[in-house]
Amino acid sequence: MSITRRKFLESSAAVTAAALGSGCQTVATPATGDSAGGRRPNPDRKPNILIAVLDDVGFGDLGCYGSDVPTPCIDRLAANGVRYNNFHVTSLCAPTRASLLTGVNAHAAGVGNIAEWGRDHPGYRGWIRDDVRTLAEILGPAGYQNYAVGKWHLSTVTGRNATGPFDQWPTGRGFDHWYGFHGAAADHWHPELFRNRRATYPDKTAGYHLTTDLVDQSMAFIRDHLVASADVPFFLYLSFGACHFPYHVPADYMARHRGVYDAGWDAIREQRFARQQAMGIVPANAELAPRDELVPAWRDITDDERRFGARTQEAYAGFLHHTDDQLQRLVDFLERSGQLDDTILMVLSDNGAGSWGPPAGRLDVHRVVYIEPETIGELIANIDKVGSERSQPSYGPGWAQASNTPLKFYKGDTYEGGIRAPLVVHWPGGDLPGNEILTQYHHVTDIVPTLLELAGQPAEPLDGISLAYTLDSPNEPTRKEIQYYETAGDRAIWMDGWKAVTQHVSDTPFEEDEWALYHSRDDFSEIHDRAAEFPARVEEMVAAWRWEAERNNVLPLVDDVLSLEAGVAPQPQSRYVFYPDTTRIDRRSAPDIFSHDYTILAEVEIVSGPANGVLLASGDSMAGYELLMIDGYLEFTYVYTRGQRYSVRSGDRVPDGRHELGLRGRKTSATSGHVELFVDGNSAGSVDIPGMWEVRSLNSGVRCGENRGAPISHSYTGSFRFDQILERLTVTLDI
Repeated sequence: MSITRRKFLESSAAVTAAALGSGCQTVATPATGDSAGGRRPNPDRKPNILIAVLDDVGFGDLGCYGSDVPTPCIDRLAANGVRYNNFHVTSLCAPTRASLLTGVNAHAAGVGNIAEWGRDHPGYRGWIRDDVRTLAEILGPAGYQNYAVGKWHLSTVTGRNATGPFDQWPTGRGFDHWYGFHGAAADHWHPELFRNRRATYPDKTAGYHLTTDLVDQSMAFIRDHLVASADVPFFLYLSFGACHFPYHVPADYMARHRGVYDAGWDAIREQRFARQQAMGIVPANAELAPRDELVPAWRDITDDERRFGARTQEAYAGFLHHTDDQLQRLVDFLERSGQLDDTILMVLSDNGAGSWGPPAGRLDVHRVVYIEPETIGELIANIDKVGSERSQPSYGPGWAQASNTPLKFYKGDTYEGGIRAPLVVHWPGGDLPGNEILTQYHHVTDIVPTLLELAGQPAEPLDGISLAYTLDSPNEPTRKEIQYYETAGDRAIWMDGWKAVTQHVSDTPFEEDEWALYHSRDDFSEIHDRAAEFPARVEEMVAAWRWEAERNNVLPLVDDVLSLEAGVAPQPQSRYVFYPDTTRIDRRSAPDIFSHDYTILAEVEIVSGPANGVLLASGDSMAGYELLMIDGYLEFTYVYTRGQRYSVRSGDRVPDGRHELGLRGRKTSATSGHVELFVDGNSAGSVDIPGMWEVRSLNSGVRCGENRGAPISHSYTGSFRFDQILERLTVTLDI
């Protein structure tokens, strides 16, 4: 340990002892030798490893952490293994995943933020640096086969199309096979999926759901592995899209939770906290954090807001319930195939629950973010769509705080509500203490060192430390010494049971941010700020944070990371050429028809009319546009919102033969346009579009000659492949 770092730790311990008396516990010195104890690896067989990551699931969302949501699979894993109540992650998905897969602090790995908000800085590009090895890259040479399933979100924004580059895709970072999706907010009814390096299109005719598909693919990978390489251990990284918005859930799971949340978030938080106290998942002296001052009391919102708000929480609960049931199918498969006993299985969440939008929640998240607010009348009129493919819903901040019970704040915050996460470890063959709640402070960087130790692999020079000692000595003090945090300018540091934290105030100097101080051992929910009592300790901890920040590529800080999104997207081209059945183009690479006048020209041959099918489609279940032919007529439909759509259709059918089918779009204001159809250069109709959305606001990319993505116009069913000959389609922007 460096002299500077030792100075901070010794100073920290001195201040603590002075404040709390000689009975204060200090950080234990890490032991040497084999800390796995009774879990020494079998020299004849390395254990399998399975990491299951939940998305945006709060500390208080699982049954074994006090929730009312049924999670019997995870609860059984905890009952036969251990769960941690002092485990921490970063407060955003991609940074947590980078640390989880490398054992390196997120900024040092290059992922201080998501790639969509990345910048030209080694700590914030949004994908894992080439000189940082992933767990798969470590385990592969040691004889493991490595499989990734589900969310990746560690690739470049410009590298998510058919030609890559693939060096930052899972198969470029040590995984032998991948089945999953880039980005964050997956449409679970109509996801954009890849198998290794190629787009793949699942059969959606029989009640398709992405979570079910991910578990099916996980079992398929393991099944093939057992047939082809039964004597080789596997590492499966299963990264669910649930429960990140949009909350897409089968109708029967929605029905199971109908009415459960009518009492509202205040009552549910109190009930969850009581269960947490009864089961010991929070200390006896823990307190329930006050309701966020920006969240109204449940009783103070309108009847309609309560009605819609309860429905969004029903969707969230059904989403999580369904995910747990799918995980149970995988656990059952491992047991039937004789693999469960010899598999280290970890379940965790990537960050706390997110606070999204108004109290009642939202029917369409991206609409509220990028386009315009939703009225409560619209929400109630569409309440029965919540959870279905005709919605992209999320709950409001009141329910997010309930998810994070008993903690303060949310995803994106460096308070505990953003960074304290559930962690369950299950390994029948590892002789774990059963149903134990472990309280040692640990961080997501500690997972890779732990797994390497349990698998008998040589230690790596990583930021994390192994938590394997906790499995032998559940009451031993934590060996963790220090951990810093930073997300979008919010900062925190934990040292020796104390935590200093600040929320950055936009458009003010970072030096003026006020730091709070909490004694974590006595203040589980960060309620009692002691900064005024111990200003010297605050000063020391802020200095320690800066030292950690300097060595981890955190500095310099940027005030508004959200403004960076436009800068990382591909720059608009003047001309795009599409061909039928090519891989979809990512939404951030799509032609920007919002900002520019444009022309679309399709070269077709109608062999035997009337022609039907999609020529070009861009969008998702919320909004989008389609140029298509229906019963021989050329048609353009622009869906601005669910209740506002604009269409124009040619007056005559397009006859057999070769034709140029065109569309000319012209901006009439910053947010409106005019569209005119052409058949062989002749005007065929026009329509004004009074409201337009930004291209990036959509949750799906561009498809040509078919629509295997989310339905947009709902003028047809299925993929509606163009049934004639589409030679090419060109989009020209007037740049």
